Amino acid sequence: MNLGMELEYFHLAVWFDRKTLHAMVQALVEAGVSVTWKESPEQFHLLVNTTDGRSDWKMQRLNGSYKLHIAGIPVNDSRVALVLYHFVERAKGHAMIKVTFEECVLLKQIQYGEVIRIVELKGAEKKVIYEKFCNVTMDQVIAAMKRRDSEERIPVLRLELNYELATLYDAMQAKDQSQMKHSTERLKQLRREMLLLEA
Repeated sequence: MNLGMELEYFHLAVWFDRKTLHAMVQALVEAGVSVTWKESPEQFHLLVNTTDGRSDWKMQRLNGSYKLHIAGIPVNDSRVALVLYHFVERAKGHAMIKVTFEECVLLKQIQYGEVIRIVELKGAEKKVIYEKFCNVTMDQVIAAMKRRDSEERIPVLRLELNYELATLYDAMQAKDQSQMKHSTERLKQLRREMLLLEA
């Protein structure tokens, strides 16, 4: 499959759990990509043989997660590009992706696995094609700025986020749809509050 384009990932930051990391390796193999890996208690080292050479992905192991952080990586092999894109979304990672066509360049910004902005560059012209709507109101921003207890609230908020994530995980394991929906909504509220406090 030829995408007719070049992809380059910038500021790629993805945190994989062990299951998702193994799923990504399996997806690469199933796509026909040759991969080899070495694992140590501190690191997961993945060598990906692409059509344009060998990519070296080193992931640091932190608290049971594996962090893939790459400042810049060109991916001309469409198989690798598609698998990597899928797992950036699946693992709720961050990336800036530069897609080069014959006459233009698209810059795609991904945060928490979602595209938040797409910019098209044609010569000297710059055009925003898509920008995710921010649903934080000005009243919420003003209220957050007036709060003096933000230094005390942020650590508590982090604990609440961790607790709600654990609750969501348990609900997913138990296939409890009602609790999953409730936890997802609560996490959205907590994330919005965290964004306001850290602004």
